[in-house]
Amino acid sequence: MYKRIEVKKLSGGEIFKNVGDKKFSVLEFWRYGFSNLNSNVLRGALAEFILENALKIDSEIDVRNPWGDSDVISPNRKKIEVKCCSYIQDWDQNNLSKILWSGLKAKSLYWSSAVSAFPRSPEDYKSDIYVLALFKHQDPATLDILDMDQWCFWVLTKDKIKEITKNGNSVSLIKLQKFKIESISFGSLNKAILDL
Repeated sequence: MYKRIEVKKLSGGEIFKNVGDKKFSVLEFWRYGFSNLNSNVLRGALAEFILENALKIDSEIDVRNPWGDSDVISPNRKKIEVKCCSYIQDWDQNNLSKILWSGLKAKSLYWSSAVSAFPRSPEDYKSDIYVLALFKHQDPATLDILDMDQWCFWVLTKDKIKEITKNGNSVSLIKLQKFKIESISFGSLNKAILDL
């Protein structure tokens, strides 16, 4: 059996090896592959990173595990699922995107025969808390995804998600408004989550 290799944080200064007279670093790879933070491929991971920073100091933030049953573990050990939407996408649009967070339910994601038999569990809500992140800015000319004033968040318990979705797998902004659930700012995330 081959055990999963522990992942350690990189600094960005690590240099690729055995490349002849070339010289390029992990930081250059990050710039190449991950500079477009508003890409649908990256925005979700960015929202997770934002939440980690709202809850913890840098030394408490571990390397992201894309195979985990939840996205973030709060300081009080609650499992948090983070979902992210944006009005403005990474492609030409005629209209702003409609806001719908999906994939609220999940099956066990990580599985290996080295660990256990294949789980045949149905989809379910796997986290204690759901943070719905919205990159709310609507003007491409002034879009700044690093500006927390251009974001808002909804923090909901698993029971509240079940209630408003009628045990469904997605929730729209319209549904949150119908239930009079107010958004909060980045600065309020820590307290909102720790108070649950």
